[in-house]
Amino acid sequence: MEGLEVPNVLKSLIDATGKEQRVITSTAGLMTPQAFVNQGEGEAWKIAQRARNDLEAFADEWKGLSERKKYIEMEESQIVEQLDTNQLKADQLTELVAAIGALEVSEREETRARFDELTDKLESIEMKFRNEIDEYRLPETAVAAIHPLFRQAMEEWEPLKEPTFLVPNLRRLQPLLLRDIRGENTQRSSTSPYETMIYTLWLPRVRSALLNDWDVFEPAPATSLIVAWKELLPPFIYSNVLDQLVIPKLTAGLKEWKPRSSSSRRHGSSTSSSHSSRFPWWLFTWLQYLDDRHTNPKQATGLLSDAKRKFRVVLDTWDLRRGLISGVELWRDALGSEFDVCLRNHLLPRLGRHLREDFQVNPQDQDLTPLEDVLRWQPFFRPNVMALLLTAEFFPKFHQILYIWLTNDPNYEEVAEWFTWWRAQIPAALNELTIVDDEWNKALQTMDLASQLGDRAGAELPPPTSKTTTRTTEKQPTKQQVRFVDHEDEEDPTLKHAAPQPPPSRPSKPKVIEEVAFKDILEGWCMEQGLIMLPLREAHPQNGHPLFRITASATGRGGVVVFLQGDVVWVQNKKAKEVWEPMGLEDALVERAEGK
Repeated sequence: MEGLEVPNVLKSLIDATGKEQRVITSTAGLMTPQAFVNQGEGEAWKIAQRARNDLEAFADEWKGLSERKKYIEMEESQIVEQLDTNQLKADQLTELVAAIGALEVSEREETRARFDELTDKLESIEMKFRNEIDEYRLPETAVAAIHPLFRQAMEEWEPLKEPTFLVPNLRRLQPLLLRDIRGENTQRSSTSPYETMIYTLWLPRVRSALLNDWDVFEPAPATSLIVAWKELLPPFIYSNVLDQLVIPKLTAGLKEWKPRSSSSRRHGSSTSSSHSSRFPWWLFTWLQYLDDRHTNPKQATGLLSDAKRKFRVVLDTWDLRRGLISGVELWRDALGSEFDVCLRNHLLPRLGRHLREDFQVNPQDQDLTPLEDVLRWQPFFRPNVMALLLTAEFFPKFHQILYIWLTNDPNYEEVAEWFTWWRAQIPAALNELTIVDDEWNKALQTMDLASQLGDRAGAELPPPTSKTTTRTTEKQPTKQQVRFVDHEDEEDPTLKHAAPQPPPSRPSKPKVIEEVAFKDILEGWCMEQGLIMLPLREAHPQNGHPLFRITASATGRGGVVVFLQGDVVWVQNKKAKEVWEPMGLEDALVERAEGK
């Protein structure tokens, strides 16, 4: 052992381990374990054994003292280090106490200047003691320093006029104030001092401003307030502002918004374009701040679901002669797939009725306005839907006038020119569809047949037939009234003379695929309205589409007979069985199904 000195009394021993005893003068090897073969050699062996035991005890004691010495030296070093640390902490605390004592600001300055001064001092403390923030409970200290001044500032603050008031200061102090909110430990049984300060001082002031001073039809002041404070608000307070203050106000504003009226007035205020507008932009401004409950139009309740119902009213009451609805593109972006459903159920039947009742084909005095009113909506429908509308409402009238003209001593050059002009009035995207192209080919074939029959056309040319029999109007010109007008006297540059041409051979186009899913949509709608949809196992005599009965009777009787073509429901007229008219998924269809 290092440092161990053997006493002199142990340096001369008799080695009794062998056959012969011998005197040893060195203790080397004494501690090596040896097996004494002959343990009965008397006192010599006992002396050696006692000497060995004494030496082992002496060595053990020496080892214990050596280890204790090292422990004492290490303990002494730790104590010295702890003293140095304590001294450093004492100096640090002295500096912190002085810094906190300096947080007091002058009361002679205005509130904003005093808050700026306090922010500078707290920011300096945070930078110096960044590693000891939790140890010294600096967030609580910061809130305690801010609280009196923050209370005074909230009493002077007008949130809607100055939404960013104190926001820059609090953002600089986020590492101090929001440390408890955004830390790893999210499971807390109580609010932090900062959360309590915001809840008791900031929230009441904002609640009063939003409830009493905010005009919901002017969203900018409120949205600016929300955007400015969002990062500084605890999550539960932010949710409280939206759920308890903003959303109820938006809901009330949406109820007050009357899309039917063009000059609504709010009580105590002048006419507001926001209030009477066909597009509630003031509501859509808020959608980016709300959750799925209010931004999904498929939800049963919510702001966007309520707005969708208002949009249906707009579609039901909009004057088609005024063109597109204001903000219709934004409606499409907001409602998504529900936008198509609304148009199909509420606008499409009105477009069909507009063509059926207000439009006529008259070569003598052609008015395109109703057709233009309808074609303006083309970008918002799938091409096949608009094509089906034209084949149902436009082409029957076109073929009827063409037939009258061809059987009344026609000028085939004028007829060809008239046909070419009309084809140019329909958008090319629709003309390329098979069902529309077939209608034009049908007209060409009629013209070609009439030219072949000559004078016999009046008696032998077959009258036009349509896939869908539609209701005729009294406004259509009679056979005696149809007379082509010399287009050279008109200003329309598109009207040019064209020689009669035989119907050209056209390549076949791919058939328009009608969506079978509409039947599922109709069945789901019937279930929602408490109606029953039954297949009749019969087909329409002209177009071959299967017929269904929609009724409110549990016996399956009564109601109304319909067939589906594309995304359109065609309803049979009870008085004139051969007449079928398009109808949307609306109250009128429910009343017909109920037998009213």
